[in-house]
Amino acid sequence: MIAHRGASGYRPENTLEAFKLGIDQGADGIELDVVNTKDSKLIIRHENILSQTTNIAQLGHFEELKRDGSVEGQYHLDWYTEDLDLEDIKSLRAIERIPDIRPGSAKFDNEFEIPTLTEVLHSEFLKNKILVIEIKTGSHLTTLQENIGKLVAEEVLASPVQENNVQLYVESFHHNLLQDAKSEFELNGISAKYFFAIDSTKIIDVDLVKLAEEFDGLSIATHMLLSTDSWVESCHELGLEVWVYTARVENATTTIEAYYEELIQTGVDGIFADQPDLLRRVLDERG
Repeated sequence: MIAHRGASGYRPENTLEAFKLGIDQGADGIELDVVNTKDSKLIIRHENILSQTTNIAQLGHFEELKRDGSVEGQYHLDWYTEDLDLEDIKSLRAIERIPDIRPGSAKFDNEFEIPTLTEVLHSEFLKNKILVIEIKTGSHLTTLQENIGKLVAEEVLASPVQENNVQLYVESFHHNLLQDAKSEFELNGISAKYFFAIDSTKIIDVDLVKLAEEFDGLSIATHMLLSTDSWVESCHELGLEVWVYTARVENATTTIEAYYEELIQTGVDGIFADQPDLLRRVLDERG
């Protein structure tokens, strides 16, 4: 069970405080999202727009950097990570992305910094845990002189994660980014597993045999896992693991226990959860 962007049901996501809380609540590890800044530093944000997860809109001195752009095909008039250097990013503070649904998390708005990948890699709470690094695609990549997979590999090498027995996973929705990262990790002798993430796809439209030759597993959405498609059985036959995103108690239509149990009963290998403590309770109760 992986704390999805940390214990993001309780603290603003992708912060050191959310990551530590997720581990404290019994998660086997954490998942985070990597994007880059103008000066090619790797930071932890869900995407490269900033208004939804930081207080940048409240800070007038960045107003001139607001511009048109797009993320995953969607238009945004916003601030973009590739237009700010790390010093600028460090002047921001994290906010809850969905405060109407998670007012408890929103109470911590403006308290926590935006972490760098390096800061997470050096965190004590990662010892003997799992770390899932999701590499995001977007316009931020156009400012880089180096492959982002190479930058991630260099930061991992310069960190204590290997001596701290951290199990590394690299994930991306972008096939080429994942392939690039895998090549860089292998070139540098870094042990990791590689998961291709997909959403809103029928199993008939996926070449599972090819993916099994390239990667170690798939991350799929809950609605895919609970569809009539036999994702777990088909992937296991080819040696692919299947992890599911994202278990959120806000989506439960019956009891919380029944909601988690439906996911567990599929035989899925891993679950990304926003409320790790509640899923851990269910897992412990069922032994």
